[in-house]
Amino acid sequence: MAMVWRLGLVLFGFALATLVAALSHVSSANAQERGPSAQRAPVSATDSNAYDSPKRLRGSVDDSFSDGEPAPEPGDSLYDHDPGDESGASAEGEPAVPADGPEPDGAIDLAEPQAPEDGADPTRDTRPPEDLDPFTNPPAGYDPLLFQVEDIDPATTDRRPARLARFEPYDPIGIRVGSFVFFPEVEIGGLWTDNVLSSPDARSDIAAEIKSTARLVSNWSVHALELKGTNLSSFYDDFPSEDDRAWGVEARGRIDISKRTNLQAIAGHYVSQEDRSAIDASQVGDRAEVTVDRAELAFNHRFNRLSLQLRGSVSDAAYSETNGASNADRDTLETTQAARVAWEFKPTLAVFVEEELNQRDKRAPPADGIPRDSEGTRTRVGLDFGSTGAVLRGTISVGYGEQTPDDSRLSSVDAFLFDANLAWRPTEITSFLLTAQSDIYETVTFDSGGVVAHTVGLEARHALRRFLIASAGVVYTHYTYDSTPFEEDQWLSFAGLEYYASPELVLFTRYQHLDFASNDADGDYTSDEIRAGVRIRR
Repeated sequence: MAMVWRLGLVLFGFALATLVAALSHVSSANAQERGPSAQRAPVSATDSNAYDSPKRLRGSVDDSFSDGEPAPEPGDSLYDHDPGDESGASAEGEPAVPADGPEPDGAIDLAEPQAPEDGADPTRDTRPPEDLDPFTNPPAGYDPLLFQVEDIDPATTDRRPARLARFEPYDPIGIRVGSFVFFPEVEIGGLWTDNVLSSPDARSDIAAEIKSTARLVSNWSVHALELKGTNLSSFYDDFPSEDDRAWGVEARGRIDISKRTNLQAIAGHYVSQEDRSAIDASQVGDRAEVTVDRAELAFNHRFNRLSLQLRGSVSDAAYSETNGASNADRDTLETTQAARVAWEFKPTLAVFVEEELNQRDKRAPPADGIPRDSEGTRTRVGLDFGSTGAVLRGTISVGYGEQTPDDSRLSSVDAFLFDANLAWRPTEITSFLLTAQSDIYETVTFDSGGVVAHTVGLEARHALRRFLIASAGVVYTHYTYDSTPFEEDQWLSFAGLEYYASPELVLFTRYQHLDFASNDADGDYTSDEIRAGVRIRR
């Protein structure tokens, strides 16, 4: 206990010293904003000097233009010229310049401007639609954080909507490692909670937290590879059973077969401690350690406006013993197969339909002796607003799902589905992120064939100052246990502040309140939590 207190004091002193140092950086940060770097030239995805600048201030809307030409979209990474020829020469070896030579710098067109038509509005923009479109719908462009492999499952694995919603005054620039870029990040902080066990018998506690993330991202003109590692460690003072020792490794890759066809894959290994509010989680004693191995593969092809995606995945989840009891009845091997067809009306609007099948195999039956192996279907219809817009991106869908246990003693479970991963940025300083997920999960509850879970969240972000960003949101989750009277509701509300002292240093604080209600006896509880710390990144 004494060691934890000492660690807490050290972290507090470090945070205080960091705050003083950050405040001393305010004037220099403002000077940087007023200096030439505030008007930095846009960079292309293949520019060899993309990471030479030690500090890089984000553009006002989107860093997506390179010398007046849009960068390739994630699915169109193949350039028209030979990828191995960085000089831009044509396939025949001739330089890609006009026949009469390159246009000299500073050339001025001395022709008389065309006079407007009589009676026409002089303020009306008369440029043709093809010239206006790049400004109203800028392409994905240069974003080394996220443009590599995103849309295997747009509702869950595409990070670009969250990227638009989480606007920041600075972009991490990373560290060049050959043809890769390395993005390190570490968070050091502390927390206080008034209900560390998430139970009606509330107990308060404090903890120190260290979270680190490392990403190695390719910077290639074709194909893509991303390697990622994460780690979370927490140290509680009075309740070491709540300590986190979570970590994970993940690899994402994309092979560009042609400009219209590619293969994408994700593989990962993750270890974490189960949350007390999870389905069938242990409410007393030790928490289960959950180990998940996951692999996904997707084939994408576009026929002009029509696009097709075929994808499949396999996931193996294993639960450790808790309080001397085995959790083998919760271990699950799940395989899925899905087909998605979309019709694009324009780059920022498409309609899609998706059909998904799954098979779930359990390692052992629960206490009631009824195996929980099952097969299911998910049907979704929705809108895709694309992943390149500067105002709106992401997907939203509705549908129907059914999970049928193999054992006839359990009834089928069906549910209305609502899924969303949608970002809206109406102004330069305000954004909203809508997330939603619906699914049917197995449970070891007696005589129940599954649990229908619906989660909907809304988060708002607003820049009070250029380097001071406030956020607030709410997340609602509802659980319905089939063939039982049990129902649960969870409301999570939060608010936070982030101060970007420099491109490498961020101070943050966050408050959250959780309200859990259940019609089970003594199932209700509330908890409050406060976090504060520093984030260091490159």
